[in-house]
Amino acid sequence: MILKLAQLPECYPLGGREDRLVMTLMDELSDAPISKLNLPMPREARLRRLAEMLIADPSAKTSFANWAGTLGVSERTLSRLLVQEIGMSFGRWRHQLHVILALQRMASGESVKTVALELGYENASSFVNMFRKTVGKPPVRYLTEHRTIAVSGRPV
Repeated sequence: MILKLAQLPECYPLGGREDRLVMTLMDELSDAPISKLNLPMPREARLRRLAEMLIADPSAKTSFANWAGTLGVSERTLSRLLVQEIGMSFGRWRHQLHVILALQRMASGESVKTVALELGYENASSFVNMFRKTVGKPPVRYLTEHRTIAVSGRPV
């Protein structure tokens, strides 16, 4: 929905489909619990391309060196650009992406194992370890606590 809205002209017709999309997004954002999760999107063209490729195929096993080659930069330049532009390493950004995608899928009912395999992890255990290191809690506990916060307005 965000990608669709980003393509809208600055002056879209009020009362139409575009206006309803904007209003729906605003409603959802205002009701969303505040989270430590953050996925900054780069503005620099090469980094933006990298982000779009990773979002399109989050299970890609491409090495950092190959990503750099695909973008036509050295690994060192790519690392420097990432830290300057988004304030985190490639690995951390990718983990954040995986966590956000996983939460979306698990919130809609997919199992941890299914999500782990879809994101390219060899098993659920390796995914849960990454999730715990990134967020501080295993995925099911994180979801349970955040659902409780959303319903009651206070943490478990």
